[in-house]
Amino acid sequence: MTKTEAMTKMKEKGADDALSLRGRASTMDGTAIIAEESKVPDFDAQKDYSACPAGTPVADEGQVWTLITPHNAANYQGRPSTLRALWGLCHTKDPAKAKAWVDPYGTSGMYMTGECYKDENGTVHKCKQDNVVHDASALPSAWEDA
Repeated sequence: MTKTEAMTKMKEKGADDALSLRGRASTMDGTAIIAEESKVPDFDAQKDYSACPAGTPVADEGQVWTLITPHNAANYQGRPSTLRALWGLCHTKDPAKAKAWVDPYGTSGMYMTGECYKDENGTVHKCKQDNVVHDASALPSAWEDA
């Protein structure tokens, strides 16, 4: 097999994995989606997500986001972190896969019991209650070290 053939097969496998995950993602929680993060495609600001089902995951800025409202990204200025009405933030309960803190936006991205984040010092914090919108430095009673 040539290098070109191998690269083609790898791209096909990656596309198949991403399509499979997209089909299952609406029934998965953030922990399950982040566990398969290697299959999550990068956000594409020129892609038409109109035909994608709600729950379709993308990776962007070190986070995993899920589609809330199908749309054509080329018609919007921004990315998932700035288009929070269109994209929801995933969190994980796996401390080894914890992501950096991102402020929730309304009810989107609130932390629930058991979900984790990693602070700027590398400490992983685990949420002790549902609907938390403040990090451990602002609301220490809602968090424990993981």
